[in-house]
Amino acid sequence: MQRTLFLIPVPDDLFGLPVVGMGWLLILWGLIVAVWIFLLSRKPTFMQELMGHLPLFAVVAAAIVYVLPMLRVTEGDQIGFPVRGYGVLLVFAIVSAVGLAAYRAQRMGLNPEVILSLAMVLIICGVVGARLFFVIQYWENFYRPGDWRATAQEIFKVTEGGIVVYGSLIGAAVAFAVFCYRKQINALALADLIAPSLMIGMFFGRLGCFMNGCCYGGLCTLPLAVQFPQGIPPQYTPPYVRHMENGAFYGLLFVQNDEGQVIVANVLPDAAASKTGKFDVGDVVEKIDGYPLQSEEYKPLDLLKNRFLASWMKEGPRKGTLEITLAGKGDVALHVDEMPKASLPIHPTQIYSSLNGLILCLLVLAYYPFRKADGEVIALTLGLYSIARFLLEVIRTDEYAIGGTGLTISQNVSVVILVLAIGLFIFARMRKQPLAWPREAAPNAGS
Repeated sequence: MQRTLFLIPVPDDLFGLPVVGMGWLLILWGLIVAVWIFLLSRKPTFMQELMGHLPLFAVVAAAIVYVLPMLRVTEGDQIGFPVRGYGVLLVFAIVSAVGLAAYRAQRMGLNPEVILSLAMVLIICGVVGARLFFVIQYWENFYRPGDWRATAQEIFKVTEGGIVVYGSLIGAAVAFAVFCYRKQINALALADLIAPSLMIGMFFGRLGCFMNGCCYGGLCTLPLAVQFPQGIPPQYTPPYVRHMENGAFYGLLFVQNDEGQVIVANVLPDAAASKTGKFDVGDVVEKIDGYPLQSEEYKPLDLLKNRFLASWMKEGPRKGTLEITLAGKGDVALHVDEMPKASLPIHPTQIYSSLNGLILCLLVLAYYPFRKADGEVIALTLGLYSIARFLLEVIRTDEYAIGGTGLTISQNVSVVILVLAIGLFIFARMRKQPLAWPREAAPNAGS
């Protein structure tokens, strides 16, 4: 794990003018756009291409003025932009996905510039959709009451992680449909063409998740288990925070039963709880540090998480201590001498997901020449991915079940995607229409 690779120093101002915001960087972008427009003006398709790129010009300008100032951080005596491992691998994901799609488009006789134009739209809408999905899912982590600027700043910290694959698929799917409609391109054929690119992007993107520490798995005793470092307080790594709040560092795991009671689900060996000899699976927790786990405003598990987190925020010798009241057993005191230096060993689900993306990419690449109808490949890709994602969620612990389904939000979406993928595959076969691009074109085609 390496969240920050290095810091790019950026001063507040240069010759009295801000570097970011309404300053030098915006001027530089304006010059680049002006030169590009001048060169483009010689082409007969000037107005058409200009109108197509205007949204990009506006988005970049808005990012320079409003987003970049929020992304600057202070580390030691330096102020600048952090280059995150997650962000770098996200760029790798985009470049590899676009490169593969452009190469395959040329092999099929399609102008690669179509792919490049599509990529611009999909990248923007995909990232927006992925981030929006994540923000909605974890709104309580972003909202700063009474401070919209701080809330916006947290939302725009995309390079630090926090995007959801299904959100990107939804956002990109909408943009893809609009693009194909406007360009009069066979949407199913183009979707088949770029399907492997989605998975190669997944391969690199999930490696970025590993660098960031998000999308982690549950406790693991196998040799392939990994431990994530503590981080720099108060910015703990995501798996470390989860083990702080769910009781794992004390050697306990909990679930909530149908009656709304918090019960002990597991007592980990060689930990503080097991050494007391007073905890058993199925014990009902009534209080923590004297605070009842029943409230009309908060869920019992949320109250439990807050009390466990609070135990690590205590000062002096009381740090890492708490008292748990068990039904029928009374109070049991727990103490951990010092905060662990790393999380407990967990499944590297990010690596599993990355390998899954690579395998699916190779699989659909191999299947593509044998497809019988447009739409088959993208249906196969989405169907297989949804199955794999559903199974991976079983060992991931960064999401909780929602809506009384017993399934995480990603598992619920996986079920929907699988049904839609099966329906699309059947629909594609029933259309009985010839393939839009039945075979690869000659090497010099598509120019």
